[in-house]
Amino acid sequence: REVKLSDYKNNFMLITFIFTRCPIPNMCPALIYKQRYIAEKFNDNKNLKLLTISFDYLFDTPDVLKEKYKNIKSNRNNWLFLSSYKHLNDLYLFTKQSMFSFWGVEKNDIGHNMRTILIGPDLKFLKYYDGNEWSVKEAENDIRDIMKLYSK
Repeated sequence: REVKLSDYKNNFMLITFIFTRCPIPNMCPALIYKQRYIAEKFNDNKNLKLLTISFDYLFDTPDVLKEKYKNIKSNRNNWLFLSSYKHLNDLYLFTKQSMFSFWGVEKNDIGHNMRTILIGPDLKFLKYYDGNEWSVKEAENDIRDIMKLYSK
């Protein structure tokens, strides 16, 4: 089914971009483990959704994502894996707005920067985590602190 950010506009969203065929363990796979940590810490919190979006719009169909991540996602209802398959224009618009960049998908020579973003319930960007060296504990604390600010 088609998903829009506005579907979750009353939630906080932690969004990261990956592709399933990433061969470098400390890149996309590392981001998946960071997302898993956050998903586990906020599993009972209905106010946070984690969105992992594949920017490989040629290979990562919804079925590919479902098969690849079914075990890691199980029992984590706050975590969605989203495909950009057949949604290239939406992908370009969103990645440009979030200052995430990628290239080489058509040539099967994919490159990208790494960025995880926190969006508030008002759909505004709240925080960026660049690269893959950010601490999950720091992100967890940031999310909790920001949620408290919104609840006042």
